[in-house]
Amino acid sequence: MTYRQCRLKRGATAQIAWIPQEFAKIGRYLEIQGENGWLVEGVYGRSAGEYLTTDGRDYRKEFGSLA
Repeated sequence: MTYRQCRLKRGATAQIAWIPQEFAKIGRYLEIQGENGWLVEGVYGRSAGEYLTTDGRDYRKEFGSLA
């Protein structure tokens, strides 16, 4: 699976996260951990899921609703 690094914003909170490519579309609203309203503001780098898990940065557990 391919992941994209995205800037997500919800209210006054913004963060950068790796999310599955299929959800990485600017202007799309996502539900993350039961919280609706996360807006994809920017889509940047691309990486294979194997790389994200083998280098010790497995962030998917933080976004279980997207995995």
